[in-house]
Amino acid sequence: MSDSGHRVRLTVEVDLLADPIEGVVLHEHGADKPFAGWMSLIRAFELALDDERLRPAPPPPG
Repeated sequence: MSDSGHRVRLTVEVDLLADPIEGVVLHEHGADKPFAGWMSLIRAFELALDDERLRPAPPPPG
């Protein structure tokens, strides 16, 4: 993993009783991304990352 500073923290909440897997991907700067199934989980990650990539860069310190 790179130490470039281009990272985001995502949280995954999973319903333990759901079959197939079901839950929501949460992140600080965008809407929650619900999913149902493994492919949908990957898509929820992709959408959350797209939200982060589209955010304006923070101003440099100082």
